[in-house]
Amino acid sequence: MDSPTRPSRNPTPEKVAFLRELCIEHHILEPVNLDIERFQTWLEAKLHSLPAEDARLIQQYARWVHLNRMRQLDSSGAMKKATFLSAKQSTTMAIGFLVHLRQRGTTPRACSQADVDQWLDSGPTTRSLARSFVRWAGQHGHLPPVDFPYRVANTTPVISQQQRLEHIRNLLNPRAGIPGAESIAGLFLLLYAQPITRVAQMRLEQIEDIGERLTVSFTGDRLEIPPPFDGIVRAHLKALPNSNTSAHLGNKWLFPGVQPGKHMHQGTIMNRLRDSGIDLLGARNASLRALVLEMPAPVVADAFNYSYTITDRHRRDAGATFGNYVARRSETTTSPRERNTPRRPRPSPASYPL
Repeated sequence: MDSPTRPSRNPTPEKVAFLRELCIEHHILEPVNLDIERFQTWLEAKLHSLPAEDARLIQQYARWVHLNRMRQLDSSGAMKKATFLSAKQSTTMAIGFLVHLRQRGTTPRACSQADVDQWLDSGPTTRSLARSFVRWAGQHGHLPPVDFPYRVANTTPVISQQQRLEHIRNLLNPRAGIPGAESIAGLFLLLYAQPITRVAQMRLEQIEDIGERLTVSFTGDRLEIPPPFDGIVRAHLKALPNSNTSAHLGNKWLFPGVQPGKHMHQGTIMNRLRDSGIDLLGARNASLRALVLEMPAPVVADAFNYSYTITDRHRRDAGATFGNYVARRSETTTSPRERNTPRRPRPSPASYPL
């Protein structure tokens, strides 16, 4: 009689990676930047499907541009998850551009301006991310000198204010079934225009509970989290997920993930919010426009960690002028006796009607 089939005891790559991260978290192994290793593993898998000449070119580009930059950032403590993701996307577009040339029956050294123009005109704006590869390849003689302009989207996705408020109500509704971590991340997106890539990496020290006041900091400024949002954040802090295991020794993350010493993956949060019907980019743009209608664009930039260029662009798109702020300020600072009306509270980024 045949012996029963036993399940394989060979460890899966996921289990090996988890065990390794656990050992790093507990100082058994020397710390390494796993995103750099992940990028190298991902790159090797991508190179297998390319012609030998293209594979060598992409490997050189990824090594001297992206890997070199990631190692420099890691040595200075400035390496972020966004760097890893950006390197993958840029390399993917570089591979796509070489595939495009092959499909047109040409080689990198024979690339013409018409090849570049057709690549940019026949696809999404993300194809412009191949620009760094084309410039690098041209500087090192792998491609002839061609013009590869920046390409921007013709429209800016933005949801309506009504949709935004409906999403906020949904995140506050316990019957919606959205976990606390994702609800708070969504609120930081919809109230404070914080991208999920940034929210996922928030630290506990960015939240401060001072008596009855709960504050959050995205830069050096501390912003008060008003009711009912403060209650949701406090409840999350009291029942912090994934913090009662050996995977998080001295946890520092506001959203601790399942991987040892790591924060919750941004993709996990993004997918849950998208499943609840939120257009992430449209929601962020709508939030920024609401903020620049309440406060001057430079103040928004300083308080919410944006550049002056971005907030000023949203100010123009929202139609806000300096006169709007003067009018709003006069409404909130004029003596009630002079106006013969009750004093209105000064606008707050989170004081939208629910």
